[in-house]
Amino acid sequence: METLSRQEFQIRAVKAEDMSSISDLEQACFDDPFPSYFLSQLAEANPDTFLVAVSNGQIIGYAVVDTWSDHQHLVSIAVHEQSRRKGIGQALLDELVQQIRNSPLRLEVRRRNKVALDFYLKNGFRQTGVSHGYYTDGEDAIQMEKQIEKRVEILTPA
Repeated sequence: METLSRQEFQIRAVKAEDMSSISDLEQACFDDPFPSYFLSQLAEANPDTFLVAVSNGQIIGYAVVDTWSDHQHLVSIAVHEQSRRKGIGQALLDELVQQIRNSPLRLEVRRRNKVALDFYLKNGFRQTGVSHGYYTDGEDAIQMEKQIEKRVEILTPA
């Protein structure tokens, strides 16, 4: 896996003017893409946990976590096809984990998406169930979860 240095891409919060590029990326990456209005609603509702990866002024990836009453929900991670396997998805996930509160982080992923399943397993997620017929084409979704627990380090004066 070739990795890009963080100097070659930046991660930042989403901006309103990003939404067209994010929608295009969503359409290119997924068989069952979210509509642009839904992505805009997510951006508005989650300004601190809707992140984009940018390289040379172009959005090459995005990730968003939505806050639910009992958990955080990883709605999506998408990386442009030519930018995959270079550490961008990992950087987006790492940054999101830093942004969210201590709670379960849950997601769904297509059963046949072995690359994504392996990625989430490598990052400490575990399978918690299956949603049968979850996607519009009838494919099942694997439900996954990771408990986010940030340690607070208390420094005492010397």
